[in-house]
Amino acid sequence: MRVGLKWAALLVVGVAGAALAAPVPDDFAEGMPLEPAAPGSAYRLPLPEAVYGLSTREDLGDLRVFNQAGQVVQHALCAPPAPSAPTARPVPAHGLPAGRADKESGERFSLETADGLRLRWDQDDPARVASAPGAFEYILDARDLDAPLTGVRLDWQWRSPQGRAELPIRLEASDNLEQWRTVVPRATLLRVEGSLADGEALETGSVTLPERRYRFLRLVPLDERARDWLQGASVLFRPAGEDSASLSWVAAERPPEPDADGARQYRSARPLAVRQWRLRLPGPNRVLGISLSSRASEDAPWRRRFQGAVASGPDRSLSSAHPAGGVSDRFWRLRILSGEESLGDAPVTLELGYVPLELGFLAQGQGPFLLAYGSGTAPPAQRIDCARLGTAPAAARARPEQRRELGGPAALRPAPEPLPTRRIVLWGVLILGAGLVGAMAVALLRKLRP
Repeated sequence: MRVGLKWAALLVVGVAGAALAAPVPDDFAEGMPLEPAAPGSAYRLPLPEAVYGLSTREDLGDLRVFNQAGQVVQHALCAPPAPSAPTARPVPAHGLPAGRADKESGERFSLETADGLRLRWDQDDPARVASAPGAFEYILDARDLDAPLTGVRLDWQWRSPQGRAELPIRLEASDNLEQWRTVVPRATLLRVEGSLADGEALETGSVTLPERRYRFLRLVPLDERARDWLQGASVLFRPAGEDSASLSWVAAERPPEPDADGARQYRSARPLAVRQWRLRLPGPNRVLGISLSSRASEDAPWRRRFQGAVASGPDRSLSSAHPAGGVSDRFWRLRILSGEESLGDAPVTLELGYVPLELGFLAQGQGPFLLAYGSGTAPPAQRIDCARLGTAPAAARARPEQRRELGGPAALRPAPEPLPTRRIVLWGVLILGAGLVGAMAVALLRKLRP
């Protein structure tokens, strides 16, 4: 009888161990080695691009890190740091009266072309506006700033005859003060006194620009009554290393046909915050008026993210990058308001710019370490918190050129008959435990018989 009880107990342990066994590298489709740059107790690196393409889970739960012995190493997926606030820098501003010509000459503003385009400013303080009374438009000189601009911040004061502190403006850009192109068709400067709970004013004095380098910007009021409304101007730019070149750009998925009302819908394949967006048009020198919206789910309302003009450059089909505010919406909708006749049957591609997630893992066991990803059968990863990596984890890098097939395409397929494994194990343990208790009770009764 004791032999039977032993075999039953071993069977229970074996079933539970088989059901809850840790995954092995062959449970995943593909893998690549991870190479620490220096010894450390924890490591951190940008998540390789290949993981996004093979992952079968939106939360990227089908990846593991293994050590040399094939044991699972605890890991974390860390969100990228939030983008730094744009830096503001004052720029010279020159006010021009209504009805002026594009080129002005005089004591305070002139052009010199002997050694290239040059402006002469008769002012010492770059934040001070140089203008005669009655200025209507303003020109900002941003040539000294060798960085992509993200917006302008304006110190403005103006009220309409009706007492409204509201002024719509248009922003234009130029490289030579002769040919101007519209970059922001309409933006509204607004100030509402005492509108917040603590009595402070609600004010809008900044205008977002398509991120790129600018030499000259022209501010044109759309209210012809505005005069002497600008007191100072600053341009906004991001610190070095945070421009669009540091982003990972991915084309959003697009259905083959527009929806019922003619809008083009797209879907983001990544669960990441979108920092910037841009359009890939059929060719260079295309200008479109568009409205771009997004939403988190198919039943959520659409929220407008941009409305205005976008254009491809003279030598490429990409438009300028526009800020997206770090939204994690998966669904996007593009309406073309003007210029659609220039597209023909060619598609318009929406490209979304992300900062890649960072993979962190602890130095458990001996290296080399292996990153395995893409599995339809592995249970969700039990990730640790990023704080467990310490304040300064050592750097590591992935070797995508050495990636290799592990379980192959077969590992991507889900189990043919998914079963509630934990429930089956639990009921099995309960049933076998009850059987053991019953067998022990019968054996005890036999011993107690006279």
